[in-house]
Amino acid sequence: MRKVLPMLVVVLGALSLPMAAAAQEKVFDAGGSAESKVISPGSKVFITPIEGGFDTYLSAALVKKEVPLTVVTIKEKADFEITAIAESEKAGWAKMAFLGSGQSNEQASMKVVNLKTGVVAFAYAANKGSANRGKQSAAESCAKHLKARMEGKE
Repeated sequence: MRKVLPMLVVVLGALSLPMAAAAQEKVFDAGGSAESKVISPGSKVFITPIEGGFDTYLSAALVKKEVPLTVVTIKEKADFEITAIAESEKAGWAKMAFLGSGQSNEQASMKVVNLKTGVVAFAYAANKGSANRGKQSAAESCAKHLKARMEGKE
């Protein structure tokens, strides 16, 4: 019995080593720690191409709203990735005839993911009814709220 117990400890220890190593190699931060959610000024961000060209509007809005991020065109060089969806609903004939408005309704949502940890650092949805400048309005709303989050105002 005395010889079996030390042998059992050695075997269990050897079996647990691969599990401990695998736990240390884990890249993604499933808990979403506070530092994974911080978007520091000067961080590099990659904007994934978005159907309808919303990525261009979003890039322009980040510049216009002076969001302190650097937009890069190579994902591997980025600290964060922005993905988004956007939808436009053109004004119908009734709105144009009775209200005299050709403004569209815009919906957009975006998320900013920390590429090192996989944690969603920021997410926002904009709903712009009767948007004066269409997709530009929705993109500027997203940029404004991202900047506010980075400055600790949201």
